[in-house]
Amino acid sequence: MATQKKLLIALTIVLTFMSLMANGAIFQLPVADAQGSGTIRVTTWDSGNALEPFTNAIAAFEAEYPDINVELEPIPQEYGTKLLAQIAAGTAPDIFQVGDGDVARFAREGMMEPLDSWIENDPDFSMDVFFPGVASFGQVGGVTYLLTKDYSPLVLYYNKDHFDAAGLEYPNPDWTWDDLLNAAKALTTADRWGLMIPAHWGDWLWTRGILPLLAQNGTHLLSEDGLTVEGILNSEATVEAIQWYVDLFKVHKVAPTRQDVESFAGADLFANGVVSMVWTGRWPLKDWRVIDGFNFGTMGLPAGPAGEGNTLCWAGFAINAASQNKEAAWTFLKYIAAGDGAKEFANYAFTAVQPIAEAQGLTEDEYDGPIIAYLENVAPIPEALSPYAGECVVTPFQQHLEKIFLEDMPVQEALDAAAAEAQACLDGYNQ
Repeated sequence: MATQKKLLIALTIVLTFMSLMANGAIFQLPVADAQGSGTIRVTTWDSGNALEPFTNAIAAFEAEYPDINVELEPIPQEYGTKLLAQIAAGTAPDIFQVGDGDVARFAREGMMEPLDSWIENDPDFSMDVFFPGVASFGQVGGVTYLLTKDYSPLVLYYNKDHFDAAGLEYPNPDWTWDDLLNAAKALTTADRWGLMIPAHWGDWLWTRGILPLLAQNGTHLLSEDGLTVEGILNSEATVEAIQWYVDLFKVHKVAPTRQDVESFAGADLFANGVVSMVWTGRWPLKDWRVIDGFNFGTMGLPAGPAGEGNTLCWAGFAINAASQNKEAAWTFLKYIAAGDGAKEFANYAFTAVQPIAEAQGLTEDEYDGPIIAYLENVAPIPEALSPYAGECVVTPFQQHLEKIFLEDMPVQEALDAAAAEAQACLDGYNQ
């Protein structure tokens, strides 16, 4: 009898334990606890309608985390100058927005809180939710300083009706430079160009639009450690890529020059059928896809001799290294970068969060799907390799590229001169 009684008690305990488990009374899923409290300040260069995701995200965040108050302080004019003044005075907000061109400089000068320890010690957060190539734009020297706000890769758009009329197959993931050039030649007519590259308000010196060509030819503008330009900016591979780019305008005449674009006084050349292919960011997609009868497609950029390559136009959020409320700032940062707040920003721009992109149907979308599939080919920009890249490398590169276009300076000669000037400038800072 005693043995039966013990078994009955044990069975009762087991059944009670299983019942509690089934109701989640003992083993509940982890719930994100609020970290920190009080008021944090957030700033951005956005204004007008672009502030809507901020206000929506802040309202939802404060409802979920009532102990944290978020104050938004937009700076739509002279953002960089005013933010640097605030940082110098010790009055900068707890979270601020940073463009891709300033990431290395802000990191070098210790303005941003390194996020790795916050990430490693937060069981509710993982970098695995981000597209890896996009997340890398917030890192310097392997250290994560920023989480992505929004971004755009370069995209190849093509007019399907033009391709059909010319009897050409549409661009596909196996396209190369030769395929692009041959199609551009076949599509160019007396009143139409086959390719607009890069379509950045007709600026053929727009370096961000040219960088993918260098990556596709296995080169860059400077070394990975950000110290060396000589032998890279003027290397055989860089000269070959720039020569191929220049020849599109001057030899093959398949792309409108800057003067050609200016003659159309700001008209949308792709939507109006004046060009058949466009090499630009994702920004115009929203407008083009709602044009009735506009039959176009998107594709990743064609591969060069060294393979595929692309880059991003990117912005992220950082925690002020001098913030007095970093715990609350981290709670809000991860909310807007990867949590429910990120969904608000995803309604206005490309999201870096893979589950959100999938929930939006972007990975399967006929226009966005090819763009997302190409994100793995992203290469770093010069400004990520050196805080002096904008002044020392990009500026002389553009100045000498213009001499190639306007003064017929040979590509090798122009890039040799640009490399010498850039190296002297970098050496001056790095001594």
